[in-house]
Amino acid sequence: VGELLTRLDRRVPPVIKLVARGVASEVHRAGLLNTASGLAKLVYTKYEPTAKQLYAKYEPKAEQCAVLAWRKLNKLPLFPQVASVVVPTAAYCSDKYNETVVSSAEKGYKVASYLPLVPAEKIAKVFGEQTTEMEPLVSESLSALNLCLCGL
Repeated sequence: VGELLTRLDRRVPPVIKLVARGVASEVHRAGLLNTASGLAKLVYTKYEPTAKQLYAKYEPKAEQCAVLAWRKLNKLPLFPQVASVVVPTAAYCSDKYNETVVSSAEKGYKVASYLPLVPAEKIAKVFGEQTTEMEPLVSESLSALNLCLCGL
C-alpha cells in the first residue's frame, strides 16, 4: 500500500494536491456537510450567471423545437393515445417534484434551494398557444425536426 501511495503521489499534479489538502483541511475544520454545502454554493455562485445567459439565449429555440417535435409526433399512429395516458402522469409527477423541492427548501435543506422547478404552467402555455399545421408526410416532419435541431 505504501509503495502504491508513493507512486500515486508522484503522478498527481501539485495543484490537485493543494486543492485536496485545502478541502481536507476545510472538512476537518467545518465538517463534511458544511464543506460540501459551501463548495456547492461557491460553484453555483460562480457559474449561475453564465448558465442564465445560455438559458436565455437558447430557451426560445428549444421551445420551438419541442413544439415542432410534439406536432410531428402527434401525427404518428397511436402516439396521441399514448400521449393521453403519459402526459397526465408526467404532469402529476412534475407537480409532486415541485412540491417536494419547495417544501424541502422551506424546511431548510440547502440543496433543495438550488434544484430547478419544472415550469409546468409555462410548458402548458407554450404548447397550448401553438396552432396545429397539417403536413401529410412523416418524412417531411422528421426533416423539419432535424433542421431545427441542427440550428441550435
